[in-house]
Amino acid sequence: MKAPSLIGGFLIGALTFSSWAQKEVDEKTGLVIDEGFKIVKANCAGCHSARLITQNRATREGWKKTIRWMQRTQNLWQFDPQTEEAILDYLAKHYAPEARGRRPNLKIEKWYFLEKEEPPQ
Repeated sequence: MKAPSLIGGFLIGALTFSSWAQKEVDEKTGLVIDEGFKIVKANCAGCHSARLITQNRATREGWKKTIRWMQRTQNLWQFDPQTEEAILDYLAKHYAPEARGRRPNLKIEKWYFLEKEEPPQ
């Protein structure tokens, strides 16, 4: 009788965790809704598509270099320090480089031994 209650508890916990772990995304921009979202939307998506953000990944320093490049070459205005910090915090949190390694190991369903076959005569 303990198994059904354990399984039920596990399923409830898994569903709770999975819904908590999912990020809420703005329908129009595709940006993650979190602290700094409105500042990024107002200062970035007004000049270019938010897809330039969502399709790119950079470290905090990389995003800062991108902002400086836009200020130098694309006529982006200077941000006050608080605004720039909020933008960099948001971008570094949600659009940082993703860790990529080797592919996951293949799942082995069943081990078996190959049978030695005699060659045809």
